[in-house]
Amino acid sequence: MNPKKFEQIRRQNPFMPLNDIVHELLLQEIISFRLAPATRLSESGIAQELGISRSPVKAALEQLAERKFIHVKNSRYYVADFDEQEYKEICDFNMMVEPYATAKAAIHATPEQLDELYRLAYKLRDIYKEAYHSGPNYSYSRILETELDFHLGVVRASGNRLITQLYEERKYEIWHYRGFLLYSRPEGFFDTCDTDHVLICDMLKLGDDELATAVSRRHLHVSRDGIERYELLAKK
Repeated sequence: MNPKKFEQIRRQNPFMPLNDIVHELLLQEIISFRLAPATRLSESGIAQELGISRSPVKAALEQLAERKFIHVKNSRYYVADFDEQEYKEICDFNMMVEPYATAKAAIHATPEQLDELYRLAYKLRDIYKEAYHSGPNYSYSRILETELDFHLGVVRASGNRLITQLYEERKYEIWHYRGFLLYSRPEGFFDTCDTDHVLICDMLKLGDDELATAVSRRHLHVSRDGIERYELLAKK
């Protein structure tokens, strides 16, 4: 663990709950591979290193376990493995589901759903602009949570209950690997993607399913093809 990094996040986010700060620190350590897959995470050890009680550490570990970044075995916490095959399958799943769902959302989205998607899209635009200027120390939790809300919102707006159910069942696997994608972003990634979500909303508002599909597919390609975390790691 990195106590200096912990204090830095704490200073930058004075009103953030302690468990969220620990969560952010651990998330950054995991998706940067500073905490290697299969590393055991000691609740008491982390608390001692950071000079805090065990309660916020436990809450952070449980949240990370729910979101598949760590797993629990015999009441012990371990960093989840990075599975290249699963990573590629999640990317394939996204490429099959999201463009189709976006096309359906262009036809079936309600005004209320569209308003909510625009709200999230503008929020993401602002977040990406902040991230672009903040560099590698930006809060990945904030990006990932808002990204998940937006993309899940598009899938729900499709009106297809089966696709929505399948996506919701896999949402934390998607969240998991999206973290590695964001950490390994190419130069200018945040500056390029900051308007993508608003553009998707514009296509939904127009009711143009073909353009909506094209924009969604292009957005996913930027994420997948521009930043292959596993391959970048293997080249080091």
